[in-house]
Amino acid sequence: MLYSAGRQGVTDELNVQAAGVPASNRGKVEVNENFQTEVEHIYAVGDVIGFPALAATAMEQGRRAAYHAFDEPVGKLGDLQPIGIYSIPEISFVGRTEGQLTAERVPFEVGVARYRELARGAILGDSYGMLKILVHAESRELLGVHVFGTNATELVHIGQTVMGCGGTVDYLVDAVFNYPTLAESYKVAALDAVNKMRAIAKVTQTGVYRPLPE
Repeated sequence: MLYSAGRQGVTDELNVQAAGVPASNRGKVEVNENFQTEVEHIYAVGDVIGFPALAATAMEQGRRAAYHAFDEPVGKLGDLQPIGIYSIPEISFVGRTEGQLTAERVPFEVGVARYRELARGAILGDSYGMLKILVHAESRELLGVHVFGTNATELVHIGQTVMGCGGTVDYLVDAVFNYPTLAESYKVAALDAVNKMRAIAKVTQTGVYRPLPE
């Protein structure tokens, strides 16, 4: 088991205070949306600016900081940044969590696919892996993807792309995935979510979910 209490930037070794850039007691440097510090010609990206402190995100932050420094146009960094933990098994997610959606009072349904239900999962001998999708119960948009198991950090990008394009669960239901692959878990999870939505709609006899009461 690995337990992590967070990361600490090594900005003290850089002596950033001498350049007029303040850092917290954990070495964190505050930046604006363009990754500028309080000293506008000094930029900071990656671990020293805090969450998510991942290499992939840091590289994109650095690219955008360089564009801004040289007055090149660049769009806003989106919210759909995938998180990957390269443990055994791997863990990865993108988008919102059940806890966040519940706190925001967003009506949603959960779709789950377990690797043991997939031919590829059986071939790999991965009986514990799973993929979970969170679907808006009214608009049917994909709101979050959480994967635990073999190739989780690869699989999450399918959900990231669908979400980035404003896709719905219906796209995943209708899509054809190579067989046998772990990517097929998206179709299985989508069918699970849609079947649950249909069951509740039948019970309410309205055909749609209703928002949570205020």
